[in-house]
Amino acid sequence: MSASFFVMVQIDFLCVRSLISAWLAVHQFSFQNLIREIVDVGPDVVCLQEVQADHYESHLYNAMHEAGFEGVYKQKTRQAMGMTGKVDGCALFWRRTKFHLIESYSIEFNELAQRQVTAVMGLNPRSEEGAAILSKLSKDNVAQLVVLELAQQSMASRTNREPVNQVCIANTHLYSNKDCPDVKLWQTLHLLQELETFVMARGTNLPLMICGDFNSTPDSAVYDLLSRQSVHPGHPDVNAGEDNGPNVLPDIMNITHSHMLGSVYLSVLGEEPKFTNYTMQFKGVLDYMWYSTQNLRPLSAAPIPDESALTRHGVALPSTQYSSDHIIQISDMQIMLGGGAR
Repeated sequence: MSASFFVMVQIDFLCVRSLISAWLAVHQFSFQNLIREIVDVGPDVVCLQEVQADHYESHLYNAMHEAGFEGVYKQKTRQAMGMTGKVDGCALFWRRTKFHLIESYSIEFNELAQRQVTAVMGLNPRSEEGAAILSKLSKDNVAQLVVLELAQQSMASRTNREPVNQVCIANTHLYSNKDCPDVKLWQTLHLLQELETFVMARGTNLPLMICGDFNSTPDSAVYDLLSRQSVHPGHPDVNAGEDNGPNVLPDIMNITHSHMLGSVYLSVLGEEPKFTNYTMQFKGVLDYMWYSTQNLRPLSAAPIPDESALTRHGVALPSTQYSSDHIIQISDMQIMLGGGAR
């Protein structure tokens, strides 16, 4: 018996940076286009980044609920001065007929930075060194985790101590500044460490997917860490941030994790897409779907449209055809238990 599910990741719902000036003019069209894209694909899980809080509350949640989804939202931690609801965050939805929610948890990287300065490094956050590290690491990014259980499951399975037919899905959006690869690497390391603690506490066989906008290309230390469990000591990203403040990374030997992860697109298609972000300023890969290789298997990955298709309705994204400056990634995943498919 197989237990498979579709995952859709990386639709930057009305990205504030690229669409704020056009929001009032194209809001209704962009919103309807986004919902149409989701409904047409028919996913079971949807991970979104850069979802503005008031858009989620006033439009997105209701539309997704009517389409058969339930969801959770985590707003970034910064305060928008005088702009209530204008801060963006991550949203994660699941199809109600496919899954029900077991647990929801969120990660604030600012809180992890505070913990590192005080509890790990033993510094006063008001000291010159402590304040400098906090200033460099406090970028307001967040991640959200859910544990979902397949709705069609026998009562006998529920009595098993292992997480039968459950999956943990993480959704995140990392810091965007290209001049701070060390901050992105720090965020990735601490996300993976938090996931280690979270997954181990709920059973070592809990399948894991990590989806999102990592703002990191395949040649980055972030990609290295996710794919190889460590970073090459000579990687330029490790020392790249020294000109932008204090060193925030541990010794290179401690930049590691225990997850065995694979990239969905690399596994299925043999290479990462050429693009997941296509704007006037940048054209390349920033978004990924990672999965635990010991208990999940990607069955398919939807090819990314080629450049001629992306530019058919404009020189860059978003356009009248594509409602985001990022391109949807879609995969069909299968849960593997006990060495075989379930």
